[in-house]
Amino acid sequence: MFMGHWLMGIFFYVMMGVAVWIEGISSLQEFGVHLDQLKFVPPTPRTFISFVIFVLASGVQRDCHGYLSSLKQYSVPDHPVFQSVVCPHYLAECLIYLAIALQAAPQGAIVNRTILCALVFVAVNLGVTADGTKTWYAEKFGSESVEGKWRMVPYVW
Repeated sequence: MFMGHWLMGIFFYVMMGVAVWIEGISSLQEFGVHLDQLKFVPPTPRTFISFVIFVLASGVQRDCHGYLSSLKQYSVPDHPVFQSVVCPHYLAECLIYLAIALQAAPQGAIVNRTILCALVFVAVNLGVTADGTKTWYAEKFGSESVEGKWRMVPYVW
């Protein structure tokens, strides 16, 4: 991993924490929310949809990482989720951010814009990395090893 890539990741996660905190504080101050006003709100269809996306994407990502870490040496993954996509765990990561953006949306909005911006950043960053991964597999194991495989998102990239 390049040092610049690593530093960018550290910076991203630090700034995400700051951005979410700033957005949350301003929302609380705007509406004058106090702890005694907190109450249970029944789940909405958005809650169920975002929960399902989050759980499934987290499961796929965990399976991918578990499988990749079990490989004894660098090789072309043959796990079922890697059959048509070189980096399915990157897509899973993006879906996790999508689920959080949906769930954390402020009242009257479809998505949380701060988390949506994070999703765009992560998608671009991982898309570039997925392209490099596909190129590396082709160079190391031959172009036939990745022939017909999508980099990250089936039928798109």
